[in-house]
Amino acid sequence: MTGNADTGIRNSEEDAKNEAGAMIEQQTLSADSTNDFAAQSRTLRNSLISLAVFFGLVIALLFGVPGLREAGDRISDANPAWIVAGVVLELLSCVGYVVLFGLVFNKLGRSLTSRLSLAELAVNSAVSVSGIAGIALGAWVLRSKGFSVERIAKRSVLIFVLTSAVNVGAVVLIGVPMWLGLLPGSRDELLTLVPAVIALAAILGTLALAKWAQGAAESHSRLRGGRTEVALTAISGGVHDALALIGERDWRLLGSVAYWLFDNLVLYAALAAFGHAPSIWVVAMAYLVGMLANSVPVPGGFLAVEGGLVGMLVLFGAHPGSVVIAAVVVYRAFSLWIPAVIGSLAFLSLRREIGKPVAPAVSG
Repeated sequence: MTGNADTGIRNSEEDAKNEAGAMIEQQTLSADSTNDFAAQSRTLRNSLISLAVFFGLVIALLFGVPGLREAGDRISDANPAWIVAGVVLELLSCVGYVVLFGLVFNKLGRSLTSRLSLAELAVNSAVSVSGIAGIALGAWVLRSKGFSVERIAKRSVLIFVLTSAVNVGAVVLIGVPMWLGLLPGSRDELLTLVPAVIALAAILGTLALAKWAQGAAESHSRLRGGRTEVALTAISGGVHDALALIGERDWRLLGSVAYWLFDNLVLYAALAAFGHAPSIWVVAMAYLVGMLANSVPVPGGFLAVEGGLVGMLVLFGAHPGSVVIAAVVVYRAFSLWIPAVIGSLAFLSLRREIGKPVAPAVSG
């Protein structure tokens, strides 16, 4: 009897220790999540401040430098109807990304999906690098909610491929017909055919990379469980899943098209607001090539993107230059600040979601 009693006491003590350990671990994870959230908040806040400073400098340059003053003066002449249209179009672009995000991360629930996708847009607006910064934020939130590193990596590659595919595909579908004279715009091969060939090469290169990554992950047993295997599996799996989704023709794939198209139309609306909008095809091609500067790692791609867009529009024949500069500044104000403001509010609402698991961790 005494032995049984001692055994029962020891089991109770072990259970108490396990419960105490679990509580301490949970408290530690909660504290870590709170600290991480605070760090992410500071990063977003500082990036938004930098963005505001840059816009302040641009406005000062527009109204202070004699050569740019004409462009600054034109901003006040913008047609209000087109300005309102630009705001609505940018909001629709954000909705498109939310829809696409819901397709890729369909296990999160509509509310969390909407807030997390908008938060990603805020980070992408404030911190450039072709959308990588927003994906990193999403990965951090998903990891705190119990998703495996492998699943997060694969899903992140998937959404990056789907958004990039529209941009790259549009360069081919618009550039080649424009070079052939089937669409209005420049027939200069450097502005049309060369970008289209590079875009086609990027598509084929991505498919080849995915196939190589799959083979490398399967053939090298020493990579099992390591970061290299996770990266290779994410690349091959993300591209494969993208092709599978395209084959299924899910209507939510239109979110990727809407995300690109409506943002493109914001630029058209900004040009139309000053009464000098060129062909929509010219705007689209200039947008696609000019936005390559968005990969430059500065807040919002600022100055790099503006310079790229102004340069491409002028090369495609948009004029006068003062109107082009004014329109690009208005476009960038919409495309950066609308997602930044609504996305920052969405990010702040994520505080209570951090660390709360959606479901048991998934490995694939």
